[in-house]
Amino acid sequence: MKIAVSSDLHLDLNHADDAEIITQQAHYLTRQEIDHYFFVGDSFNDFAQTSVYFAELQLQLPITKVHYLAGNHDMLKGVTYEQLENLDDDLYFHNRFIDIPQTNWRIIGNNGWYDYSFSTYESNVKGVAKWKRAYWVDRPIMQPMNDPERMAIVLHQVEENLKQARNQQKQVIFMTHSHRLEKLPRIQLLSQHGGSGCGR
Repeated sequence: MKIAVSSDLHLDLNHADDAEIITQQAHYLTRQEIDHYFFVGDSFNDFAQTSVYFAELQLQLPITKVHYLAGNHDMLKGVTYEQLENLDDDLYFHNRFIDIPQTNWRIIGNNGWYDYSFSTYESNVKGVAKWKRAYWVDRPIMQPMNDPERMAIVLHQVEENLKQARNQQKQVIFMTHSHRLEKLPRIQLLSQHGGSGCGR
């Protein structure tokens, strides 16, 4: 059983030919006999393009199963917060898990969000929001809560997934696009089963 993980293609920013890249990826994944390919965010600045890209890639892969997350760039256009949380797409694995057949490994995915708990700005929510609106690429992203509230939802989702994995005695690889999850007791949950990991 072989898996591959990548992120941050930024195909539109790099002026890449989508069809050509799909063909190259499909040839590589097939040649390497990859069973599961995980992309952990930032392929386009438009989620509609992201979802189409991975659907087309999957069509060219007779063996490899494709799974993708949304990065902050993917969220800039073409999707709402509610859609990101409830998308009906078998390839999208935010707040979901994939059990790898014939192993005890479980891959848990979550788009993640910004964790300010390790920052001196943690208590300055309004100041950070003002700065982001002025300077950060994420300013077009609409969400029905502030960043700490959104991060609290992420932490709850991930902790529930990890608890379920622990109860089922699974070894876990955790994949996210975001920065480190400082408040999550992930090491204590995972170390009992001998495995942990994080893809960005």
